[in-house]
Amino acid sequence: MSLGIVRVLGIILFAYLTWRNLRENYEEDKIVTYSWVALLSFFIGGRIIYGLVNFGIWNDNWTSWFSVWNKPGMDYIGGFLTLIATGVVFSKMNNWKIIPFCEDGLINNLVLLIFLMTDEFLRTKFDIKIGIYLLLLIVMIFFVKFAKKKYRSFVWYKSGKKGFAFLSTAFLSFLILGFLGMFFKVNIIYSVLYWIISLISLVELCILGDVYEKRK
Repeated sequence: MSLGIVRVLGIILFAYLTWRNLRENYEEDKIVTYSWVALLSFFIGGRIIYGLVNFGIWNDNWTSWFSVWNKPGMDYIGGFLTLIATGVVFSKMNNWKIIPFCEDGLINNLVLLIFLMTDEFLRTKFDIKIGIYLLLLIVMIFFVKFAKKKYRSFVWYKSGKKGFAFLSTAFLSFLILGFLGMFFKVNIIYSVLYWIISLISLVELCILGDVYEKRK
């Protein structure tokens, strides 16, 4: 029960931080709605992806897909991608700029993952693999804070547009996730997928920042 409190605290903190950090730039009522829809999509997406990746693990009964307490199982990376997808959909629905909105909510998303991964780390009695992923999340929090403060001073990032922290964090984190997947001998398909996402993020970063001058 005590471990479950860590998850509950993470959920509450995510909802609070999303409301506090985004209410000044976006409609408050829509942000409240987004925070709860995002949480729901995160857990549903992560659960479904876990079931698909480990297909057959819940063959005893189809209701096992929903028995999160009796038969735990969650793909946190899949849940995170679902969370980002929810942000993209909400941005389009409300005519918000997609990348800036994703950046504004990035730290909130990482905080949620940190709490959930901490809960998983404690439940598995300090599993080294989960510990490394948790450490990566913590490092990314500091990187986001650094990037948000310093990116306008980067000469090579010519446009100075908001979105540098989000895209550069995606580039680095998925690049590292690909190598961690190989280190932990996860199916190579996942490492390739992570590297593709990393490459897409890098290309988007270069486009957003007008890194390459247009030829006359």
